[in-house]
Amino acid sequence: IYSGMAIGSMSYTDEEGQDHTGIEAGRLLAEDKNQWKGDLTPETISQVIKEYKELSAKYPDEIPNTEYGKTVQSYYDIYSFVIGVLTPDSEWNESVVYQLSDEQLQDIYTIYQDNMKKMAEEYGTTPEKRGYLESIYEKIEIPLTFEAKDSWDTMTMYAQTYVLLMAVIIGFLVAGIFSGEFRPGTEDVFLAAKYGRSKAIKNIIAGILVSTVVYWIGVGILSFISFAVMGTSGFFTPYQIDDPYSIYVMTYGEYYLLILVSGYIATMFCAALTMLVTVKMHTPNLAVCIPFFLLCMMPFIARVLPAFDAFFNLLPTVLTNIFNAVRTPNLLQIGPFVFRQILFLMVLYIVLFIVLLPFIYRSYSRYGLKRK
Repeated sequence: IYSGMAIGSMSYTDEEGQDHTGIEAGRLLAEDKNQWKGDLTPETISQVIKEYKELSAKYPDEIPNTEYGKTVQSYYDIYSFVIGVLTPDSEWNESVVYQLSDEQLQDIYTIYQDNMKKMAEEYGTTPEKRGYLESIYEKIEIPLTFEAKDSWDTMTMYAQTYVLLMAVIIGFLVAGIFSGEFRPGTEDVFLAAKYGRSKAIKNIIAGILVSTVVYWIGVGILSFISFAVMGTSGFFTPYQIDDPYSIYVMTYGEYYLLILVSGYIATMFCAALTMLVTVKMHTPNLAVCIPFFLLCMMPFIARVLPAFDAFFNLLPTVLTNIFNAVRTPNLLQIGPFVFRQILFLMVLYIVLFIVLLPFIYRSYSRYGLKRK
């Protein structure tokens, strides 16, 4: 169902100005845009801007759908990239394109690199952060390459929501793993058995396996159906086409994988925390709420309390909100070491997940002893 929603969201406009959605829309759109496939040289960019300016002069009010379907649709991502380059730290403003001279268009990558230095100075609040940002921006290969990436662009949005849904579902599943042992009248028999307490490690492994299998089967089915229909064009398209000054230098395929892996880490951490609370409380009733509270409610609380951004920027909700996180140049510094927010939190919550496991085992295996 969710794959169908993603596929249905794709839209293609033909040369007659008619909009098309559905199974063929994604591939038709990719075919149209891929006539510009290749290196985005200054000459290619100049051609795109020149054509768009001519159409805008011809249709000052609004470019009609027929013209959009014939030409603009195919190069609109390139046009958007130019605007992004020229407005590094401001709102979308199309007027900057009309202020560009032919000479400036030929020097578009020089302007891009100069703005990178300005961004490094603005967000590099310490010498270490400034140097780190400069080293990241140096990794952006110029000229950028272009290939239609709409299927990946669409799936990054849908996968992010889907990952959140999977985390909540998995929370319900793992919360019940220990519940049978805590029913009145059963724990005495269970814990008196020779291997009663040793079963704790099996239950923990079961929780990890259930979480892993359900998660990857779920996102695997979503990805397979969606990309089988929409196509995989754009896997190697650099993410900077959409966000020129992002500090995450990656392709769209890597961006999609980052969303899935980050979501998995957040899911596993929430699953471990859910199991720990189940063992401590001897009931799954409260534990099932943990993933929903951490991943769904916390973003709303963060908006109400902007003064605590530093705290909320370290919560696992960031790992299920990669779409916004990659657009914000958040850096963390510990002594002389600088880290990007997402990568730091991925490592942090892997470590916390591992740390929680012995606490779950200890709490479970000693339950009967405490009762006595």
